[in-house]
Parts: sequence; C-alpha cells; structure tokens
Amino acid sequence: MFLLKNELTLIKKNNANYCISILGCGWLGLPLATRLVQQGHQVKGSTTSAKKMAVIKSAGIIPYLIKLTEPEPRFNDFLNADILVILIPLKEINPFDNLIKKLPSKIKVIYTSSTGIYLPSTEPINEKGTLNMGHSLFIIEQLIQNAMNPSTIIRLAGLFDYRRHPGKWFKNKLLTNPENPVNLIHLDDCVGIIEKIIANQVWDEIFNACADEHPLRKDFYTRASRVIAYPPPQINKENKSHKIIDNNWVKDRLNYSFIVSLNNFENHI
Repeated sequence: MFLLKNELTLIKKNNANYCISILGCGWLGLPLATRLVQQGHQVKGSTTSAKKMAVIKSAGIIPYLIKLTEPEPRFNDFLNADILVILIPLKEINPFDNLIKKLPSKIKVIYTSSTGIYLPSTEPINEKGTLNMGHSLFIIEQLIQNAMNPSTIIRLAGLFDYRRHPGKWFKNKLLTNPENPVNLIHLDDCVGIIEKIIANQVWDEIFNACADEHPLRKDFYTRASRVIAYPPPQINKENKSHKIIDNNWVKDRLNYSFIVSLNNFENHI
C-alpha cells in the first residue's frame, strides 16, 4: 500500500509525531515501520537477525537486535518510546511476562493476537465470542491487558499478500473443510488498521481484523491457485471447526474501510 506525496503531507499535518518501537520487523513489522517513518514518526525496529539490521536501518528505522527468549533481552533504550507495537509470533508465556514487567509506565501497547483463539461457532464471531481460555495467545493477551499500560489487542485472521500467496498453500496438500468460510486479511489492511489506532490513539480495545468477505474455502483456494497457474488443491470433504469472523467493530470504532476484498484479491497479490 503506497501513499501519494500530498496524502503523506496531509497525514503529517493531521497526526502528532510519536516515537514508536516495533518489536518484530518481519512480514508485517517492516512494511508498517516504513510507512510510519514516511509519516514523520521516529521508529525503532527490532530483529533477531544481525544480517537484517542493515535492511532496517536503510528504511530510516533505528535498528535493535533483540531476542525476547533470552534470559535478559537487551532492550537498551528500545522501550523508551510512546508506543510499543508487538508483532512477533512467539507463543511462549514467560518472555512476554518479563517484557511486561520492564515496560515504562508511559508506553502504550498494541499487540497482534489471532482469531485462532476463538472456539468454533455457527454464528458470526465478534470480539465477545467464546474463547479457548487455554490458548497461549489468550494468556498473553491477559498479561498485556492486566498491565498498567494502556493497550489495544488486534486479533488477526489468516495473513496473506504476494509473499504469502494463498494459491501456494495447498500445493501437494489436501484442502480440509472445503465448505467452511475463509477468514483472511491482507497485509495492506493489517498496516491500515494499526495506523488508524496510532493516529486516533484508540486504547483499551479489542478488534477482530478480517476481510469483509468469506467465500468457501474450496472456491477461494481453487481461484487463488489458478491465478499463479498452480494445480487446484485436492479436496478432503470432511467439514468441522466452522467460523465466520465478524469485523464490524473495527470498522465502526475506527471508521475503517477494508482495502482488499477477497472477491478481487488478485489485484493485490
């Protein structure tokens, strides 16, 4: 997702500039950090790879080498920021517990969780849906929400873009639950939602982040494979674990319109 020069100028005029630390400059973190730099924010970005430090720095991001699973992660002044965005896929509880204990009182937190913490339901699942209380991501959410810092949780659906092309996911694999609905979100919408939260300083919320459309798995993944001339997935007709993720709250609360439709996603990958 790219902005024209005049659009960037308008954002800079309307938004305050923050110091934002992004824990995990990976698939989502690096594009997000790059956009925030473009908007005039000071951005600190972490990686676990020394080789990636130069890539992060070349994007105008202040690079940090941080491994959260180490006994004493070297945060240095990484946590000296207005906002911390946690984008790492780690599911271990103790590293997050240690991180939360080290947070300065002034810092606000955005944490990307997953819609995978919801239990199956025949009804659309909103943010008050029934949760798997034993899921590690739910426990991490609780750690963050119970801290003294203002925070917002984003429960992301399945992630995709041209690098995570859904047409490749079932090559030489069986597609299970073919009659179940798809719950996915494109990278551009992940970035867009986080930008909205930062721009409007929306805290103490939980958001489902999922595209508007929910085509059947067999239809969507067959179409996606056809886009890149891959053979269609083989179908396993077993059906279970039905879910449709309701995204109405993120649209209403943030006045957000989704950029990528699953009905014409081909234009974005």
